Amino acid sequence: MAVERLKVEGQVAEGKVLRFTGGERFSHWLHVVSFFMLLFTGLGVFTAGFHPLMSLVGGLQIARLIHRVVAVIFVLGAGAMFFIGDSRYHRDWLRSAFSFSEADKKHIKAFTAEFFGGHAAYPPQDKYNGGEKINSLLTICGSAVITVSGLVMWFAPNFPAGLVDWAYPLHDLAMFVMTAAVIGHIYLSLIHPGSRASISGMLTGYVPEDFAKAHHAVWYEQAAENKSVAK
Repeated sequence: MAVERLKVEGQVAEGKVLRFTGGERFSHWLHVVSFFMLLFTGLGVFTAGFHPLMSLVGGLQIARLIHRVVAVIFVLGAGAMFFIGDSRYHRDWLRSAFSFSEADKKHIKAFTAEFFGGHAAYPPQDKYNGGEKINSLLTICGSAVITVSGLVMWFAPNFPAGLVDWAYPLHDLAMFVMTAAVIGHIYLSLIHPGSRASISGMLTGYVPEDFAKAHHAVWYEQAAENKSVAK
Protein backbone atom coordinates (compact mmCIF):
# COMPACT_ATOMS: atom_id res chain seq x y z
CA MET A 1 0.00 0.00 0.00
CA ALA A 2 2.85 2.40 0.81
CA VAL A 3 4.38 1.74 -2.60
CA GLU A 4 1.05 2.39 -4.32
CA ARG A 5 0.63 5.66 -2.43
CA LEU A 6 4.01 6.88 -3.61
CA LYS A 7 3.11 5.92 -7.17
CA VAL A 8 -0.09 7.93 -7.03
CA GLU A 9 1.15 10.95 -5.17
CA GLY A 10 4.67 11.15 -6.55
CA GLN A 11 5.86 12.97 -9.62
CA VAL A 12 6.87 10.68 -12.48
CA ALA A 13 9.17 11.04 -15.44
CA GLU A 14 8.52 13.07 -18.59
CA GLY A 15 6.71 15.92 -16.87
CA LYS A 16 3.63 13.96 -15.78
CA VAL A 17 1.99 13.14 -12.46
CA LEU A 18 -0.03 10.02 -11.74
CA ARG A 19 -3.36 11.32 -10.49
CA PHE A 20 -5.68 8.30 -10.67
CA THR A 21 -5.01 4.63 -10.06
CA GLY A 22 -6.34 1.83 -12.24
CA GLY A 23 -9.12 1.16 -9.74
CA GLU A 24 -10.22 4.78 -9.75
CA ARG A 25 -10.32 4.84 -13.52
CA PHE A 26 -12.21 1.54 -13.70
CA SER A 27 -14.84 2.85 -11.28
CA HIS A 28 -15.18 6.09 -13.25
CA TRP A 29 -15.68 4.38 -16.62
CA LEU A 30 -18.00 1.77 -15.15
CA HIS A 31 -20.14 4.64 -13.89
CA VAL A 32 -19.95 6.46 -17.25
CA VAL A 33 -20.90 3.47 -19.40
CA SER A 34 -23.71 2.31 -17.13
CA PHE A 35 -25.04 5.89 -16.80
CA PHE A 36 -25.36 6.36 -20.55
CA MET A 37 -26.94 2.94 -20.99
CA LEU A 38 -29.46 3.83 -18.29
CA LEU A 39 -30.06 7.21 -19.89
CA PHE A 40 -30.65 5.72 -23.34
CA THR A 41 -32.96 2.91 -22.24
CA GLY A 42 -34.63 5.19 -19.68
CA LEU A 43 -35.57 7.70 -22.36
CA GLY A 44 -37.27 4.90 -24.25
CA VAL A 45 -39.40 4.16 -21.20
CA PHE A 46 -39.89 7.85 -20.37
CA THR A 47 -41.39 9.05 -23.65
CA ALA A 48 -42.92 7.51 -26.75
CA GLY A 49 -40.76 9.78 -28.90
CA PHE A 50 -37.79 7.50 -28.19
CA HIS A 51 -39.64 4.21 -28.76
CA PRO A 52 -38.35 3.78 -32.34
CA LEU A 53 -34.74 3.99 -31.10
CA MET A 54 -35.36 1.04 -28.79
CA SER A 55 -35.27 -1.19 -31.86
CA LEU A 56 -31.48 -0.81 -31.60
CA VAL A 57 -31.54 -3.01 -28.51
CA GLY A 58 -34.35 -5.35 -29.59
CA GLY A 59 -37.46 -3.39 -28.67
CA LEU A 60 -39.02 -1.60 -25.71
CA GLN A 61 -39.36 -4.67 -23.50
CA ILE A 62 -35.72 -5.59 -24.02
CA ALA A 63 -34.82 -1.98 -23.21
CA ARG A 64 -36.72 -2.26 -19.93
CA LEU A 65 -34.82 -5.45 -19.09
CA ILE A 66 -31.46 -3.86 -19.97
CA HIS A 67 -32.35 -0.85 -17.85
CA ARG A 68 -32.91 -3.00 -14.78
CA VAL A 69 -29.82 -5.16 -15.28
CA VAL A 70 -27.58 -2.14 -15.83
CA ALA A 71 -29.17 -0.40 -12.83
CA VAL A 72 -27.88 -3.23 -10.64
CA ILE A 73 -24.41 -2.84 -12.15
CA PHE A 74 -24.61 0.95 -11.70
CA VAL A 75 -25.28 0.57 -7.98
CA LEU A 76 -23.40 -2.56 -6.94
CA GLY A 77 -20.48 -2.28 -9.37
CA ALA A 78 -19.48 1.24 -8.41
CA GLY A 79 -20.32 0.65 -4.75
CA ALA A 80 -18.03 -2.36 -4.59
CA MET A 81 -15.04 -0.17 -5.42
CA PHE A 82 -15.31 1.37 -1.96
CA PHE A 83 -14.42 -2.00 -0.46
CA ILE A 84 -12.11 -3.71 -2.96
CA GLY A 85 -9.15 -2.69 -5.11
CA ASP A 86 -8.14 0.94 -4.61
CA SER A 87 -10.81 1.43 -1.95
CA ARG A 88 -8.81 3.96 0.06
CA TYR A 89 -8.80 6.42 -2.81
CA HIS A 90 -12.54 6.04 -3.30
CA ARG A 91 -13.13 6.75 0.38
CA ASP A 92 -10.82 9.77 0.17
CA TRP A 93 -12.88 11.05 -2.77
CA LEU A 94 -16.14 10.53 -0.85
CA ARG A 95 -14.84 12.41 2.18
CA SER A 96 -13.51 15.25 0.05
CA ALA A 97 -16.89 15.72 -1.66
CA PHE A 98 -18.43 16.69 1.68
CA SER A 99 -15.54 18.83 2.88
CA PHE A 100 -15.21 22.38 1.55
CA SER A 101 -12.30 24.59 2.53
CA GLU A 102 -12.19 28.36 2.06
CA ALA A 103 -10.04 27.75 -1.03
CA ASP A 104 -12.77 25.48 -2.44
CA LYS A 105 -15.45 28.10 -1.81
CA LYS A 106 -13.42 30.78 -3.59
CA HIS A 107 -12.92 28.41 -6.53
CA ILE A 108 -16.67 27.88 -6.74
CA LYS A 109 -17.30 31.64 -6.70
CA ALA A 110 -14.86 32.06 -9.58
CA PHE A 111 -16.11 29.00 -11.44
CA THR A 112 -18.56 30.83 -13.74
CA ALA A 113 -15.79 32.96 -15.23
CA GLU A 114 -13.53 29.92 -15.50
CA PHE A 115 -16.27 27.83 -17.10
CA PHE A 116 -16.78 30.31 -19.92
CA GLY A 117 -13.09 30.56 -20.74
CA GLY A 118 -12.07 33.43 -18.49
CA HIS A 119 -9.01 33.59 -16.29
CA ALA A 120 -10.52 33.45 -12.83
CA ALA A 121 -8.35 34.00 -9.78
CA TYR A 122 -8.67 31.46 -6.96
CA PRO A 123 -6.39 29.94 -4.31
CA PRO A 124 -4.32 26.78 -4.94
CA GLN A 125 -6.52 23.67 -4.96
CA ASP A 126 -6.17 20.13 -3.66
CA LYS A 127 -6.56 16.91 -5.68
CA TYR A 128 -10.22 17.80 -6.19
CA ASN A 129 -10.99 21.49 -6.64
CA GLY A 130 -14.20 23.21 -5.55
CA GLY A 131 -15.91 22.76 -8.91
CA GLU A 132 -15.08 19.06 -9.01
CA LYS A 133 -16.49 18.66 -5.50
CA ILE A 134 -19.78 20.19 -6.61
CA ASN A 135 -19.85 17.75 -9.53
CA SER A 136 -19.11 14.92 -7.11
CA LEU A 137 -21.99 15.97 -4.85
CA LEU A 138 -24.36 16.08 -7.81
CA THR A 139 -23.20 12.59 -8.78
CA ILE A 140 -23.52 11.19 -5.26
CA CYS A 141 -26.87 12.77 -4.44
CA GLY A 142 -28.28 12.15 -7.91
CA SER A 143 -27.23 8.51 -7.81
CA ALA A 144 -28.79 8.09 -4.37
CA VAL A 145 -32.12 9.58 -5.49
CA ILE A 146 -32.13 7.52 -8.68
CA THR A 147 -31.33 4.33 -6.78
CA VAL A 148 -33.96 4.75 -4.05
CA SER A 149 -36.69 5.97 -6.40
CA GLY A 150 -35.82 3.22 -8.87
CA LEU A 151 -36.21 0.56 -6.20
CA VAL A 152 -39.61 1.98 -5.25
CA MET A 153 -40.69 1.97 -8.90
CA TRP A 154 -39.33 -1.55 -9.50
CA PHE A 155 -41.05 -3.05 -6.46
CA ALA A 156 -44.05 -0.73 -6.46
CA PRO A 157 -46.54 -3.25 -4.96
CA ASN A 158 -44.46 -3.30 -1.78
CA PHE A 159 -44.68 0.45 -1.19
CA PRO A 160 -47.51 2.91 -0.44
CA ALA A 161 -49.16 4.30 -3.57
CA GLY A 162 -48.32 7.88 -2.59
CA LEU A 163 -44.61 7.04 -2.32
CA VAL A 164 -44.68 5.35 -5.74
CA ASP A 165 -46.35 8.42 -7.26
CA TRP A 166 -43.50 10.60 -5.95
CA ALA A 167 -40.81 8.16 -7.06
CA TYR A 168 -41.44 8.69 -10.77
CA PRO A 169 -40.95 12.49 -10.96
CA LEU A 170 -38.02 12.31 -8.50
CA HIS A 171 -36.36 9.64 -10.64
CA ASP A 172 -36.78 11.73 -13.78
CA LEU A 173 -35.66 14.97 -12.10
CA ALA A 174 -32.50 13.35 -10.72
CA MET A 175 -31.63 11.99 -14.15
CA PHE A 176 -32.15 15.39 -15.77
CA VAL A 177 -29.88 17.06 -13.20
CA MET A 178 -27.21 14.39 -13.60
CA THR A 179 -27.42 14.62 -17.39
CA ALA A 180 -26.89 18.39 -17.22
CA ALA A 181 -23.90 17.82 -14.92
CA VAL A 182 -22.49 15.23 -17.31
CA ILE A 183 -22.79 17.63 -20.26
CA GLY A 184 -20.85 20.25 -18.31
CA HIS A 185 -18.31 17.64 -17.27
CA ILE A 186 -17.78 16.57 -20.88
CA TYR A 187 -17.33 20.17 -21.97
CA LEU A 188 -14.69 20.82 -19.29
CA SER A 189 -12.80 17.59 -19.89
CA LEU A 190 -12.84 17.54 -23.71
CA ILE A 191 -13.37 21.08 -25.00
CA HIS A 192 -12.48 23.75 -22.44
CA PRO A 193 -8.94 24.97 -23.27
CA GLY A 194 -7.95 25.37 -19.65
CA SER A 195 -9.09 22.02 -18.28
CA ARG A 196 -9.25 19.55 -21.17
CA ALA A 197 -5.80 18.24 -20.23
CA SER A 198 -7.54 16.60 -17.27
CA ILE A 199 -9.03 13.85 -19.47
CA SER A 200 -5.63 12.17 -19.68
CA GLY A 201 -5.94 11.45 -15.97
CA MET A 202 -8.91 9.20 -16.63
CA LEU A 203 -7.40 7.62 -19.75
CA THR A 204 -3.87 6.84 -18.60
CA GLY A 205 -3.90 7.95 -14.98
CA TYR A 206 -1.39 10.71 -15.67
CA VAL A 207 -1.89 14.46 -16.01
CA PRO A 208 0.70 16.94 -17.30
CA GLU A 209 2.88 18.42 -14.59
CA ASP A 210 2.02 21.97 -15.70
CA PHE A 211 -1.69 21.20 -15.42
CA ALA A 212 -1.23 19.73 -11.93
CA LYS A 213 0.65 22.83 -10.80
CA ALA A 214 -1.92 25.23 -12.24
CA HIS A 215 -5.12 23.46 -11.18
CA HIS A 216 -4.17 21.35 -8.15
CA ALA A 217 -1.15 23.09 -6.68
CA VAL A 218 -1.72 21.93 -3.09
CA TRP A 219 -1.97 18.29 -4.14
CA TYR A 220 0.97 18.65 -6.53
CA GLU A 221 3.24 20.10 -3.86
CA GLN A 222 2.33 17.28 -1.47
CA ALA A 223 3.00 14.74 -4.19
CA ALA A 224 6.38 16.27 -5.00
CA GLU A 225 7.28 16.37 -1.28
CA ASN A 226 6.33 12.72 -0.80
CA LYS A 227 8.56 11.69 -3.66
CA SER A 228 11.40 13.81 -2.34
CA VAL A 229 11.06 12.12 1.05
CA ALA A 230 10.90 8.69 -0.59
CA LYS A 231 14.18 9.35 -2.36
